[in-house]
Amino acid sequence: MRLESADQLGGLIRQRREALKLRQGELASISGVDQGNLSKIERGCARARFETYLRLCSALGIDLMAEAR
Repeated sequence: MRLESADQLGGLIRQRREALKLRQGELASISGVDQGNLSKIERGCARARFETYLRLCSALGIDLMAEAR
């Protein structure tokens, strides 16, 4: 899936969390990301450091890839 924005990545994080039947609090504990920040990221209401997205994706089994255009 090609993502164009942090909002789209937040939506993907939410979809994956729900598919795994995890609550936000559970993912927050697993990833070490504050639950309030996780909620904002999923709703597209906050921007986070790249490291935060990496921790969430790692906890959910999402691989991020970059390629030159």
